[in-house]
This record gives sequence, C-alpha cells and structure tokens, in this order.
Amino acid sequence: MIKILIVDDSETETAILKQIFEAEKDMQVVACAKNGEEAIQLTAQLKPDLITMDIIMPKMNGFEATRLIMSTHPTPIVVISSAANDEALNTTFKALEAGALTVLEKPDSYTSLSRYSARQKIIDTVRSMSEIKPIKRRFHTPKQKIISNTFEEKKRGEFEIIAIGVSVGGPQVLRTILSALPKYFPVPIVIVQHMAHGFMNGFTKWLDNYCQLSVKEAANQEELLPGTIYFAPDYYHLQIKRSQKKLIANLVKSPPISGFCPSATVLLQSVANVSKEKALGILLTGMGNDGAIGLLELKKAKGHTIIQDEESAVVFGMAGVAQSLNAVDKVIPLEKIADYLINITKSS
Repeated sequence: MIKILIVDDSETETAILKQIFEAEKDMQVVACAKNGEEAIQLTAQLKPDLITMDIIMPKMNGFEATRLIMSTHPTPIVVISSAANDEALNTTFKALEAGALTVLEKPDSYTSLSRYSARQKIIDTVRSMSEIKPIKRRFHTPKQKIISNTFEEKKRGEFEIIAIGVSVGGPQVLRTILSALPKYFPVPIVIVQHMAHGFMNGFTKWLDNYCQLSVKEAANQEELLPGTIYFAPDYYHLQIKRSQKKLIANLVKSPPISGFCPSATVLLQSVANVSKEKALGILLTGMGNDGAIGLLELKKAKGHTIIQDEESAVVFGMAGVAQSLNAVDKVIPLEKIADYLINITKSS
C-alpha cells in the first residue's frame, strides 16, 4: 500500500486528489496538510511513502517545505501545481532544485473527461515515484572512472551537435551539466525533457539564469547555432534537418512515441540520420525507455553515445534500457559529464 500525504491549501484540490488516489486499491491518503509547516510535521510523524506538494501556500510555500523535508526526512515528492504565473513557475523549479522528483499539472476537476489523461498521469507517476529512495545529497557522487565500451576516440572538434534525452530528475541534472559549459561552447545542444505541458517555457527561463549559454525553446525552421541550448516545446516532436550546410530545427505534430510527445527517440533518430558520426547522443536520468532505440540508431550510424551512470541518476530507466541494448559507448558520472563534453568538442 502506497501511503500518500497531500499538501495543498485548497480544499477543492485536496478533495480531487484524495478521490483520485482512494479510487486505487494500492493507494491510501494518510493525511492532508494545508501548508508547508503542516507538511513537515506530518512527514516526520507519519513517514509517508510519497508527498504531493502544492507550491503557492500560506505560512510556508512548497519550495521551503520541500527543502526542509529533503534535509531532514527525505521522501519522494511530486509537485502538483499550476503553471498560471511566473511566481508559481519560479517556485516550482526551486522545489525541483531542492529535491522534488517531478512536476505535474493540477487537474481541474475529477469528473471532467478532458482531464482524464491528467488524472491517469498523476496515478501512474505517484505509483512509480513512490518506489524511489531519495537521499539528502542526491547529486553527491564518489570518485569514479568513466566506463568505456567499444568507442574509438575521435579527433577533437569533429562533432557538430549534441542531442540529449532526459525525464524524471532532469531539471536538477541539466542544471548541473549545462551551467558548467562555457559561453562559447562550439556546438548547438538539442534536448527533449519530459515535462508536464505548460511548464516548459518557465523551465527554460529558470535554467537560463544558471547558464552561460543561451537557453530557449526551439522554433520551427530556425538554424541551430553554437552556444545555444534548444528544448523541444510542448506538443511537438523535435527533429533535426539539414539545409545546405546548416542544421535546422523541424517541429512536427504527430502521435506520441513511447507515450511521449516530444520524444527523445524521435530527436535521436533524426540526429543519427542527419549528422551520423558527427553527432553525440546522451541519455540521462528518467523513467521508461524513451530514447533507447534512438540512441541505438545513433550508435549504428557511428555517432558517439553516452549515458549518465546509475549511481548518480535519480532513475536509471531510459539510460538503463539503452545500456541493455548495447547502445552505449561510455557511462559517465554526472559530475564528470560537463568536463567530458568540453574536452571532446574542443578543436585543439
């Protein structure tokens, strides 16, 4: 039985979530808190398996509550919030930075048919996140060697693009890697980050505050430039095309792949087709298998493929599946990935 603590100052939203969870045979709502202070007390007292956390609340917001819970009684936390305004978005990503696992969009009502997918997403996410065992210092990684498989080292500077797929735990991991890259990084970086719809724009603005590179959502048919990080926007698959000698972002509205739109596999397949041995593909923390087949196709096209190691990943799902398919050239600890990218893309 999954014991759940609901944290939300709205009685209506609390009732909706409680009804959603109590309809599941393997879920039990053990308590409801109206603010962050109550959440901290109830977490210590009841030791729930998972907490759903609202963001904007009286007395103590969701970020402060998450920060204190993760430093005292580490517990899987799923933010369930609205992307209604900049304050909520900024606080949401601070909560993810503090250790919350992922963010989901609030359902409008339990009975609304248009919200069925949102309700099911909440159920599936809570069920899977409850199995994660968080730690106080999530990204502390002991000294490790980079594990190499069969990849033959290229000459530096031979890459023209880096493509990344990431899901649960991604905001924290991406901040760690991308904030360490220099302003004049020589190749464009394209990323699929699985995220609830409505939060991507706020996420790119939040991440841009930490990076020397420019961070933005990809626009259809724009040229991809060095020193820029491009994210696939909501509802669109991001593919890479070539026009003359330029790499171009191509946004496509088509059905989800592996349950996701945007899909990391779609991105990696297009990069494999266009850039081949000049492409570097990466899968980071995340649940499921999206991106694994794409990484395998990139490796077959002679591109370079790497994954984040299991010890530093919040969830070793996407990367683990890729490894099982023999799609991986190198396994690298989180804290070493940025340096590795800097070194391998240098022209001399």
